[in-house]
Amino acid sequence: MRLLYSNILPLRMEEGQQTFIDYFKEAATNCDRLEIAVGYVSKAALMELQSIVEDNGISNVCLNIGMYFLEGMPEGTYHAATSLNEKWMESGVGEVRIVKAFKYHGKLYTFYKEGHPKAAIIGSNNLGAIKLEASNLRQYEVSTVTEIPDEIEEVTKIINKLKEQYCSANIEEVTIPLVREVNNALVGQEFVTKVTSDEVGAYKRNISNISFEIPLKVPANHADLKMRGSNINVCYASGRKRVWWESEVVVAKEIRTLPGYPEYKTPIMAVTDDGWKFKVWTCGDNNKNLYSKDDLKIMGRWIKGRLVASGIVEPVNDVVADSTFKGLITEELLDKYGRKSITLTKTNETTTMEDGTVMEVWMLSFLPSSTETVQGERV
Repeated sequence: MRLLYSNILPLRMEEGQQTFIDYFKEAATNCDRLEIAVGYVSKAALMELQSIVEDNGISNVCLNIGMYFLEGMPEGTYHAATSLNEKWMESGVGEVRIVKAFKYHGKLYTFYKEGHPKAAIIGSNNLGAIKLEASNLRQYEVSTVTEIPDEIEEVTKIINKLKEQYCSANIEEVTIPLVREVNNALVGQEFVTKVTSDEVGAYKRNISNISFEIPLKVPANHADLKMRGSNINVCYASGRKRVWWESEVVVAKEIRTLPGYPEYKTPIMAVTDDGWKFKVWTCGDNNKNLYSKDDLKIMGRWIKGRLVASGIVEPVNDVVADSTFKGLITEELLDKYGRKSITLTKTNETTTMEDGTVMEVWMLSFLPSSTETVQGERV
C-alpha cells in the first residue's frame, strides 16, 4: 500500500510521490474493466470519465454513486449521469448506479485486466478529482493505492455488495430529488436584478387568477426542420447574425386574445420563479411576441440559461460554426428538462420605477416541478 497525494501549495509533491489523478489515468490505460463506488461526482468528472473509457478501450465499467438518493442530486450532474448511463447501456459497456439503502460516503476504485483485479484505490478522492476545476482546485485529498491481491479482494467485495439490488439500482430505475442550480447566464447582466427566495415567495402568495400557459415552439428533434430558425431558436435563422442567447417567444392567438393578457407595448415587471427580475412587454404584429424589453437576450438567458444550468445543453459561442446544431433546443431536450412551456401569471402587486412609473408585477415560471432549493456540487 502507498499514498496518492494532491499537489497543492504549500504541500507540494515530493520526489517519488504520485498524485491521485496521475495514478488513476495511468491505471486506466492498463485495464479493460473499471469499478467505481464514490459518494459524489461532478459534471466535468463524468465527461472526463467517458473520455477515459473511450480513449483506453475499456470494455466494462460501473459507476455507483452513494449520497444523492437521500440528499438530492444537482440537476446538471443528474442529467450528465443519465446521459452517460444511456450511452454505456446502449453500447453494452456498463452503467451508472445509485446507492439507495443508505448514504454511502466511501471512495473505492478497482482496475481489472483480463478478468482479474490488478489495483485498488481507497478514499478520500471523490470522482471529481479526475477533472480538477474551480470548485476543487484547492481541495487537498489523500488516498491509498494497493496492488496486493488480498487487499484488492477486500475492496472488490465491498464494491460488488454495493452493486446488489438490495443496496443500489440503475439510475434510470430510481427517483432522485433534483436540486436546482443557479442560472449563471443572468449573473451581472444589465437590466436584470437578483431577488431573494423570500421575495419570490411573497409574490407567489399574491398571484391573481389571471394566468397564461405559453408553449415553447421548438422542433421535435434534430431531424425536424420546423421551428429550427424561429422562436427560442431564432439564432439559427438565415439572415443577420444573432448570438445564441437571443430568443423570441411567439404566443398563439388563442392565448394572447384571452381576457387579461398584457396590453400591447405596456411594460410589466417580471419576477421569475428562480429569483430574477426584469422588464417584459408584448409587441410585434398582432401582439404575438413576448419579449424582454431592454435586451432580447435577457429572455433567452433566462430560458436557455435554465437549460444550461440543468446540464442538458451547452451555450454556443459561434452559432454560424454550429453546423451540427448542438445548441438547438428541441422537444426531446425540453422533455428531458421536465417542462415545455412557460407560465405568465399576474400578481396583485405593482412596483414604482425611479421616474414614478407604476408597473404591474407578473410571475414568470419555467422550473420543473421536481426541482428543490439551490445548492452547489460536491466533488
